[in-house]
Amino acid sequence: MHIFLTGATGFLGSGIAATLIRARHDVTALVRSSTSAARVLSYGIEPHHGDLRDPATYRDAARAADAIVHAGVEGGADRIDVDRIFVDAVAGPNLIYTSTLFLLGNVVHGDESSPASGPRAEHEQAALKAGGAVIRPGMIWGAEGAYLFEHPITIGDGSNRWPLVHRDDVAELYRLVVETGSRGLFHAVAEVLRAADVFPGKNVPLEEARKELGGFADALALDQDVRAVRSASIGWTPVHRFNASSTSSACGR
Repeated sequence: MHIFLTGATGFLGSGIAATLIRARHDVTALVRSSTSAARVLSYGIEPHHGDLRDPATYRDAARAADAIVHAGVEGGADRIDVDRIFVDAVAGPNLIYTSTLFLLGNVVHGDESSPASGPRAEHEQAALKAGGAVIRPGMIWGAEGAYLFEHPITIGDGSNRWPLVHRDDVAELYRLVVETGSRGLFHAVAEVLRAADVFPGKNVPLEEARKELGGFADALALDQDVRAVRSASIGWTPVHRFNASSTSSACGR
C-alpha cells in the first residue's frame, strides 16, 4: 500500500515509519527542509516537500495515497490551528488521525466510547465524520527523544493513573488500521500504572510543575483508567510492559 505520512522524523512518526517500511509498504513523508528530506530518504521513504500550514503543497499527494497517517505536530502557538488545517484539507476515508487520551480528562473504566472534549476532540469528529480513523495513544515510552521520560515528574503524591504504551506497540496499531482498513476510534493503551510507580520519588506540587510545564502539568495530573477495547477487537496485542528501570522515553502527543 502507498501511505502518506506526516511527522516521519518525530518521536512517534519515526516509529510508525519504521514499522510500515518493515511491512513493505510504500511510504511518502511530508517534509519541510532538505535535512528532513535526507533523513527520510535514509529510512527508505520518499520525501514530499510541503508545509502543514499550506494545503496546496500536499493535498493532492496525500489524497492520492491509499492511507494518510497524520502524526505530525507543529511546535508553535498555532499548533491547534495548523492541525485543523490539515484535517480539513485531507479528511476522508483514507485519513488516520493521531489524537491523545488527555482529551478524556479524569476517567475510570474509560474506553473508545468515553466522551472527549476540547479543540482536538473537534478535529477527531471531523476525521470520523469523513469516514476516517482516529488513534489516541497513551503515554508513549520505549525510545529516545520525548520530553517526559527524559525529565521525569509526577504531580502531587502520584496516586493518579497513567495509561502507558511502548512506541513499537503503537506503531503496530497504525499498521493494523492501515492494512485492515478499520475505521473509527482506537485507543493505544497497553497498561495503566500509578504515576508514582512510573517515576518513584519524582513528586512535584501541581503549582510548581505549572511554572515549568504550563498546561502539560495539568494533563500529567489527570487520573486516567483507560482501556483499548476496539483496538483489541481488530487483533492489536501489545507485547511490551513498562518497569521503572526501563531506559526509555515517553510523550503525550
